[in-house]
Amino acid sequence: MEILYVHPAKQEADARFDKYIPCSPYPFIPVGVVGLVNMLRREGWDVAGLNLPMELTMRPDFSFRRWLADQPPAKMALIDLHWYEHCFGAIDTARMIKSVWPDAVTVIGGLTTSNFAEEILASHPEVDYAIRGDAEEPLRQLARYVFGGDVDAAAIPNLVRRTGSEVRQNPRSYFATGEMLDGLDFVSTDWLAHAQSYGAIQYSGAGWIRLQDPDVRGHWLTIGRGCVFNCIYCGGGKHSHSELAGRNGYVMRSPEAVAEDIRRLRDAGYRQVALSLDPATFGPEWWQTLFRLLRQKAVKIGIYNEFFQLPSREFIAEFSATADMAHTEVAISPLSGDEEVRRQNGKFYANERFLRTLEDFKRFEIPIFVYFSLNLPGETFKTFKRTLELAQAVGQAYPSHLLRMLNPCHTLDPMSPMSRNPEQFGMEVAYRTFADYYNYCRATGWQPRNVLRGQHRGFEMKGRPTKTVEQMAQIWDLFAEQQPFRCFPVPRGW
Repeated sequence: MEILYVHPAKQEADARFDKYIPCSPYPFIPVGVVGLVNMLRREGWDVAGLNLPMELTMRPDFSFRRWLADQPPAKMALIDLHWYEHCFGAIDTARMIKSVWPDAVTVIGGLTTSNFAEEILASHPEVDYAIRGDAEEPLRQLARYVFGGDVDAAAIPNLVRRTGSEVRQNPRSYFATGEMLDGLDFVSTDWLAHAQSYGAIQYSGAGWIRLQDPDVRGHWLTIGRGCVFNCIYCGGGKHSHSELAGRNGYVMRSPEAVAEDIRRLRDAGYRQVALSLDPATFGPEWWQTLFRLLRQKAVKIGIYNEFFQLPSREFIAEFSATADMAHTEVAISPLSGDEEVRRQNGKFYANERFLRTLEDFKRFEIPIFVYFSLNLPGETFKTFKRTLELAQAVGQAYPSHLLRMLNPCHTLDPMSPMSRNPEQFGMEVAYRTFADYYNYCRATGWQPRNVLRGQHRGFEMKGRPTKTVEQMAQIWDLFAEQQPFRCFPVPRGW
C-alpha cells in the first residue's frame, strides 16, 4: 500500500460504536472517489481504501489506530471532505494518521474542502494539502510530486498548499470534461476493504442499515457533475459549482459510457445502480439513448433515482420499461405542502401536478420515497397544515407497500443560497466558518438524550423559534404512527 484512501465518519476517528449510540456516521463514499482511486491505480500506484464508518458499524470495537499500526505506513493518505457532516471526522482522521504515520502526506478534497480550503490549512497542520474543485489532474500530479517525480508543487492546478507560514492557492486551471470523465473507471471497488459489505449498505428513513444479504448490492454511479438548479438549501447548486469548480451547469458523461458501466455492474452481481444526478433533467436525447442501450444490451437492473423536479410522462414510461422494479426506487422532494414555500425552496410544481405524476408512477408500480422538510424557510404552523394534508393525500392515493415518507430537518449547507443570502429568506445564520461546522459535527456525533428537533442546525427562521419546529415534529410523529405505509418520525439526531 503506497496510498491509503479513508472515508471518514462524522464522529471522531477513534469512535466506539460499542459504547455509545451514534447519529448517522454517513457511510456513503462520494461517487467521484471511485474514479480517482482507479485513476491512481491505472497510473501504477498501489492504493487501498478503508470506509471507517462502515468498519465501525460492522465491528463496533474497531480501532482505527490499531489498524493503522498494523499496516506498513503509506506515503500518502487521501481523505474526502465533500459533505459538511464530515468536517470534524475528516480532520480527526488526518490527525490520527499523522500520529501513527508521522511521515505520511495527508490530502483532502471535495465541495466542503473547496469552500474552506484556506481556513483548513491555516488552522489544521495535520492536513498537508487540499484540492479545490475537480481533482483528477491535480491528484495525479500531486502523487507524482509526493513520490519524488519531476513535478513543481507550485504548478499543480487547483492545489492549496503551505509555503512556510503562508497558505497559497495555485491557479484553478483544471476543469473536468465529459470526455475525461468517460475515461475513468467509476465501477471497480476491489481496492476497498469489505467492498461486498459496502455494496450492501442501504438507506432507510430511520438512518441507514447494512443489509444482511451481501448478494443484494447497489452502487452509486457517476453520470456527470454540476447542477442546473439553485435550490436555496443546497450547497451543490449551479452557483456553488461555478464558484468552487469553475463549472456552469452540467458536465455530462455520455449515455454510451454510462450504459456500459451499468452493464458491468449487472454482470458483477449488483442488483441496483443509484445515479449521481437526475437524468430526467439532462434532456430526452440523453436518457432515451441510455434506456435504449440498456434494453439492447438486455441489462435488467434496479435503478435508484432522485428527481430534482418532476419527470415527464415519457421519461416515466421509458424508465419503467428499462428498470427491474424489484430493486428500484425513486425519490421525490416536494419539501412542503404549501406551493409558495415549495417554490421559494427551489421546487417548481403545484400539488395538482405532483399528485398527477404519482398516478403515472402508480400505473407502473414504481416504489417511491417522498421527502418533506420540516424546518426550511417559510414553513410555519399554517403551511405545515398543508404539508400534512398533502402527505395524507399521497398516502391515500399510493399503494402502501410501494411508499416511504420522511420529514427531516435540514442543517445549513455551506455555499447554499440560504447560507450566502440569509436576509433574502428571512433567516438568521449561525454557521459561517469551517470552525463553526467543525464544532457542529463534533457536538452532534452521538444520539442525544433530549433535543429539540431543529436545534443546532446553523440557522433559524425569524419568528419561528426552535421550539416551534419541535412542536411540528411531534405532530408529524403522531401522523407517522397512524399511517399504513412506511412513514418515519422526524429524526432526533443529525
